[in-house]
Amino acid sequence: MPSISAHAPDRPDYAKMAKTYFHVFLRLLFSFYDCIIDFFFGLYYNDTTRKYISGVDYPFMLESASSVARKIRNKEMSSVDVVNAYIARIAQVNGILNSVVDERYKDAIEEAKQADKMIESGEWSKERLEKERPFHGVPISTKESTAIKGMRHTFGLTLRSHETASDDAEVIKSMRRAGAIPFVLTNIPELNMWYETRCNVYGQTNNPYDTNRTVGGSSGGESSLISACGSPLGIGTDVGGSVRMPAYFCGIFGHKPTSGMINLQGLTRKAAEHTEMSLTVPGPICKHAEDLLPTMKVLMQGSKVELDLTTKVDVAKLRFFYIEDDCGDLRVSPIQSDQLNALRKAVKYVGELTGVPPKKLVPSKWKYGYKVWRYLITQEPERLAWELTNRNGTVCWWWETLRFFTGTSPYTLPSILRLIDLNVFPKENPEWVKEVLESLLGDLKRELGDNGVLLHPTHPTTAFYHNAAHLRPWNFTYTSIINALKLPATQIPLGLNSKGLPLGVQAIANPYCDRLTIAVAQELEQAFGGWVPPFKTI
Repeated sequence: MPSISAHAPDRPDYAKMAKTYFHVFLRLLFSFYDCIIDFFFGLYYNDTTRKYISGVDYPFMLESASSVARKIRNKEMSSVDVVNAYIARIAQVNGILNSVVDERYKDAIEEAKQADKMIESGEWSKERLEKERPFHGVPISTKESTAIKGMRHTFGLTLRSHETASDDAEVIKSMRRAGAIPFVLTNIPELNMWYETRCNVYGQTNNPYDTNRTVGGSSGGESSLISACGSPLGIGTDVGGSVRMPAYFCGIFGHKPTSGMINLQGLTRKAAEHTEMSLTVPGPICKHAEDLLPTMKVLMQGSKVELDLTTKVDVAKLRFFYIEDDCGDLRVSPIQSDQLNALRKAVKYVGELTGVPPKKLVPSKWKYGYKVWRYLITQEPERLAWELTNRNGTVCWWWETLRFFTGTSPYTLPSILRLIDLNVFPKENPEWVKEVLESLLGDLKRELGDNGVLLHPTHPTTAFYHNAAHLRPWNFTYTSIINALKLPATQIPLGLNSKGLPLGVQAIANPYCDRLTIAVAQELEQAFGGWVPPFKTI
């Protein structure tokens, strides 16, 4: 008779179960915390304090910048009329939104006249204009921290309140060569270092969907203005989500290119030699995905990197992946249900499009995203305590903290909190950061390859009430981890929730695969409708 080996039944891993239950409990507790914040802030910010923006006077203002450029080339509209229309639109909305902080209207009108003369002369064919000057005659906006000669360049610092730029930033020079006409500068947070747009020089910018709520930061003035049809196209900068978060909160598109490709000269204190190593990267912000590729082609002019932006992408042949939770980072808010549902709808759609269900990823080290970004931001050439003095000494963190709470500090609360963070809390080990980065990037590169796209929440919540970010200081980790990995990512609007606030998702790909995320943005725009105007349209 054969012997029968007795096997003890597998014992439950009680330690693992306890850890899982504790994590779930903390997530539920954080969700309750978020609800409490929204409840009490909602008592202060209510319909009696909310303001509404009017609709546009001209239908073309609802269109893409590329569409406006085509109409100018085809002589359906003049550049002068377009520029004047946007100037009038800003007069309608800026008193409510506080997006625009400086203008060059007179010079812009003169440049528009020259643009019209170029077309009337017949010197340039429509085909040549489209190829070499794709934004001929189109007004554009950019952040106040992006240099435009003769315009304000304070970085949101009161100590720089009288500073102006001596030259154009390289990205502005590129856009000018493409025919664009810079006409306004928009609001930013102090030194671009917060994910709400408020500073002591210009005040606070409001969301066009609900003026009681944030526009995000640091490209918040840009996104607010563009969503409200005050500008057809803008150039933002992204160091921790500064293009994607504001674009998300304002219901529009924003692309963070692969890092290290586009010249940083003239972006705050950045110089050309900082381009390859910096987390900062400029990128387009727009209402329609049609504008992303042509703007990227312009910004890439003169780059040392040859980025393929011309090969057509068949989205149905891409491989898709998704992340739908915090992956273990207990400092960030859980993803709200309406935002999670929007992500799942996008995941379902691309699964049906490709015929292959997208693969869910749970990267084990994703939870270290903030720590990694926190270390890398200290490796930037700027030093906060030095920059706050306009490079005239350094501030003392504890003294400045005391001054803030006595109402005598010239700096905003986010700058004070950042000083405390840099001086009080332990710093990350560089070797550990390097190991985490190599592990995360290696895993993603293997999964995504050259035809994979990862769908990931742009932010865990919809646009929150003003100042609530101070009680959720780490939520920008959903975007900053992408900066740490130096990957391309595109924020894609996915309609509005029941409160009329924008939803969205970011598409992420391997380095130098920007065309994939932009193609996905164009596909999802067709599927879900893209930008929804924050006002009634006829």
